[in-house]
Amino acid sequence: MPDSSDLIHKADELKQQAEREPDARIRARLIRMADHYIHLAQSQAWSREHPASAAGLADVFVKRN
Repeated sequence: MPDSSDLIHKADELKQQAEREPDARIRARLIRMADHYIHLAQSQAWSREHPASAAGLADVFVKRN
């Protein structure tokens, strides 16, 4: 998986490309792609800040009433 800073950089590139794109459909697609890159970077950051633990993973499989 690429580093978060690489993902943010790619998102910026896509947004700049979208600004120059005359076709509205392509422009919208580029912006959605950039948003996905930003979401991936944010998810990576969250995962680093909240590492998985054995207890946390076990909670996923325990049915709670």
